[in-house]
Amino acid sequence: MRQKLFIVTLPIVLHLMSAKAQLFVGPVAGGSLSKAFFFDQPNNSDLRSKLSLGFDAGVMAQIRVHKNFCLNAQLLYAYRTKHIEGTNGATRSDNEAKIIDHMQYIELPIFYILEFKNLTGKSKGKGGKTKAYDWFIGGGPTISYWMSNKGTLRSSYLLENQIDHVNYTSLFGRDNTSFESGPGGPDDNKENISSPNRYQFAINITGGVAFEPIGFRKIVTSVSVNIAQTYLGKSDGYYPISFVDSDPMKVKNHNIRISVAYLFDTKLQDRKKGKSTIKDVPSRRRK
Repeated sequence: MRQKLFIVTLPIVLHLMSAKAQLFVGPVAGGSLSKAFFFDQPNNSDLRSKLSLGFDAGVMAQIRVHKNFCLNAQLLYAYRTKHIEGTNGATRSDNEAKIIDHMQYIELPIFYILEFKNLTGKSKGKGGKTKAYDWFIGGGPTISYWMSNKGTLRSSYLLENQIDHVNYTSLFGRDNTSFESGPGGPDDNKENISSPNRYQFAINITGGVAFEPIGFRKIVTSVSVNIAQTYLGKSDGYYPISFVDSDPMKVKNHNIRISVAYLFDTKLQDRKKGKSTIKDVPSRRRK
């Protein structure tokens, strides 16, 4: 029920707001770099996180609420990653450890922006034209729903049992004791995240440039920094295949995202304003 409410809210809000405001809608896609930050030291002092790639795609809407102010909202399918490796730390000292999580989300970034318009080119007579572009800055919240997770585990313990790595699928909210532990069991390819935070919250800071070339309505390019405010989970992920390895969940996965949107003006009737529909009338003949 909450998932449906989450997905349905955006178009309803945009419909109500677009009654009196200029509304642009169109596809958006982007790539991201993510990095996990630990908040459970010194237990994770022997682990380090690395930058990892991701991508997203969906629909974007932009509503002009004032001359230079716009409200932007995006509904995205997002693929985010978490890459963690072991070091020669004080606890496990496992430099063979490697955990890569592939996380799938539904994301709703909402940000309020301030636009600054710039004109390029020079007008030459009546037929002269100028090209406009806007640069903007802004910020707002990002609300995410964690749909699923798959990953890869490598560790010294697995290598000692002649297992190079394990590809697993994560389960949410199960009891760890419900799994059969140890290599060779039916749950070798599973991970249990007993206390996940499936709904997550972040603050995004954004900036970019919007173009309005001839023949197109609007192209928006932006760079966003998403600062996560929610841990991935309250307790570490459990691997039935290994009693010594665990997937750190008390982390915040920040990311930097670059995106491009191609937007159309939804108010088609406004495009014809100012255009005459009167056909040319032939000039009168002189008597």
